[in-house]
Amino acid sequence: MTDLLLVLLAGIGAGMLNAVVGAGTLATYPTLLALGLPPLAANVTSAVGIFPGSLVGAWTYREVLRSSGARTTLVLATVSMLVGALIGIPLLLALPPEYFNAVVPWLIVVAGGLAIAQPWLTGNAQIHGNFEGSHRRLVLVLGVTVAGVYLSYFGAATGVITLFILLYVGIHDLQIANAIKNLITGIVNAVIAIVFLIAAPVDVLFAVVIAMGSALGGYLGGKIAQKLSLVVFRVVIGVVALSAAIVATTT
Repeated sequence: MTDLLLVLLAGIGAGMLNAVVGAGTLATYPTLLALGLPPLAANVTSAVGIFPGSLVGAWTYREVLRSSGARTTLVLATVSMLVGALIGIPLLLALPPEYFNAVVPWLIVVAGGLAIAQPWLTGNAQIHGNFEGSHRRLVLVLGVTVAGVYLSYFGAATGVITLFILLYVGIHDLQIANAIKNLITGIVNAVIAIVFLIAAPVDVLFAVVIAMGSALGGYLGGKIAQKLSLVVFRVVIGVVALSAAIVATTT
């Protein structure tokens, strides 16, 4: 019973993290390792359990999504992330983790730093003007595809990476970018969960408990995220990115 309570609390934390910025795996993966699951089982069990948090978080942003005018971005990003995830799944199941984990911490740190510094790096509309039409779509598709590979392979801070890509290609509003990030990662995580349930060593009981917690956490996190100032939001992104990099280095 104590183990299930810990897993439930980790699920709530994961749901809140995913709805606010991403990196819900930071709450669930170490918890499952501490409870005795092997790394692969902990990773896939976490992935199966956390997807409701992102979907519920996206639901709390439903008015933002309706008014964002970003339907094309949503479709392109969802398809691209799904393609990337379908590439990452066999990598996770077939390759030793050292092949990918060597670059994961640096990828997270760079993405977090870029997301925080985005207003200065992009120079607002001056540089955004260079990413119109096909160039903007190409950067979006390639970037989110890479994020999808990472999402299915390990996942921590995929939200940070996705947020930066969305901001870089011209989604000027951080709240709109977060709403899109929640929806596309939730959809793709749901597909990943189905595949893992069929082909990977998922602890189903722990996954169900995490799912219950992440749904509640996603609701709370989505409400909280929409009340954050942009400065606080970017600080949260940076802290999450740094924490994810530390966890990726030590696990």
